Parts: sequence; C-alpha cells; structure tokens
Amino acid sequence: MIDYVAMAEMIRGWVEEAGDILRESLADNSIKVEEKTNPSDLVTEMDRFIEKFYVQKIQEHFPDHKILGEEGTYDTFEDLKGFIWVIDPIDGTLNYVKQKRNFCSMLAVFNDGEPVLSFINDVIHEELYEGVKGHGVRCNGHLMEPIAEHPISEGLVSINTRMEMRDPKRARSIVGDSLGVRLMGSSGLEMVQVISNRISAYVTTPLSFWDVAPGMVMAAELGLKMTRPDGEPIKLLENNPIIIANPMAYEQIIGKFSN
Repeated sequence: MIDYVAMAEMIRGWVEEAGDILRESLADNSIKVEEKTNPSDLVTEMDRFIEKFYVQKIQEHFPDHKILGEEGTYDTFEDLKGFIWVIDPIDGTLNYVKQKRNFCSMLAVFNDGEPVLSFINDVIHEELYEGVKGHGVRCNGHLMEPIAEHPISEGLVSINTRMEMRDPKRARSIVGDSLGVRLMGSSGLEMVQVISNRISAYVTTPLSFWDVAPGMVMAAELGLKMTRPDGEPIKLLENNPIIIANPMAYEQIIGKFSN
C-alpha cells in the first residue's frame, strides 16, 4: 500500500526549497522575461528553472512516474494509469514580474487518474497548503477544518477576468448575489481563498489543467464541490472551466449555467 503521508513529507521539502529560491530571485532585477502568446502571457527563466528543479527531484526519486509541466516537460500519455505529476512552477507569472507578489508554486500528483497529493505554496506569505488523500489539508502543518456550507449571499466570490469579458451577464449575476468580488490573478491563490474560507466560490472560463489540478484533492478533503460549470467532473489533462465552492454556494452558482 502506498504511504502518501511519507511521500508528501518528501515533496514538502522540495516545495519549500523552491519557495526559498523564488523569494531570493525577487531581488534580482535582471531576470529574463519572454512573451508566450501575448504581452500578458509571460514566462521567465525562473519558471523554467523551478520546473527543471521539480523534474530532477521527481526523476531521481520516482523514475517511472510521468510528468506534465507548464513549461514544456511533457511525457506521452496513452492512458491515465500509474502516477502522473502536474507542475505549475510559477502560477501568476505576470504578478511575479510586475508585482513581486500574488503568485504561487504548485504541484499535484495523480494515481490511476485519481488526485492523491497536492501542494500550493503562497511564496510571499510563506503559506504552504498541502492536501493528502484521506488525510485532510494542512497549511504550514496545521490541519484545516472542513468548510461549513453557506450561501453566496454571505460571502465573497472570485471570477477570472476572461469570464467578465466573455460572459458578462452571468458573471454579473454571480457577483450580484454575493457580498462582493475579489480578484488576484493566480488560479492557485484563488483556490486557496476558497479552501481557507476567505471567499465562498471561484468561477472561471477554461484554464490549463496545471492551473486547476492542485485544487482537486484539497476540495474533496474539505467537503467542497469542484466541477466544470456543466456539473461534469474535471477532465484530466485537458483545459477546464471550473466552479469550486462550498456545496450550498455551488448549487446556487451551477444553477446559473443551466439556463
């Protein structure tokens, strides 16, 4: 039987080390920045460095495992059998470059298509969120409590900016039912806001799988609902729009997508 707790303990050290490297990098004003698809879609040498750092650790300790990384580390996936690691070395690269905050580093591990481990490191605030299947979610080692159900009228919500542009009527309806909207520009940190009960829901247009994968095991362990807006499960290795929310807020929001 696989000891996911022991596995998580090892990985935690890697994520902490990557966080140290990223904090130190912010003092370097000579970091090379490149555009990927447009001026707001950036990649830095640190994105590539941190991904390489994770890949080397994985290959050293788990040479038979497959890897999917945002910055180009792709294995061939004929099926979802075995272990698959999903890496987002810097989630919120634009924030990393322009704000030097509001970004995170993320890892998720799947076994036979099931999410079993995940890590979201809020680098600047030094808050490391860790989800282990069957063992709950911890922040800096402290076990987090399941989220109590509550309607969106009692909390804040987050939507990504593309949803406001592409589906403004539905976006305004969701926000209008809540106490207000908060945006951070990092899907990992938006999911952290939900799992820590700082906001009630996060709703998005399609995001890359590495943007949403780390939230899956955390949501399940804390009693949250996390699906596509049509109610279908998150599709592994594909782009996904998502809703992550406590069950009551989730039902209210998903009803808006059935019209």
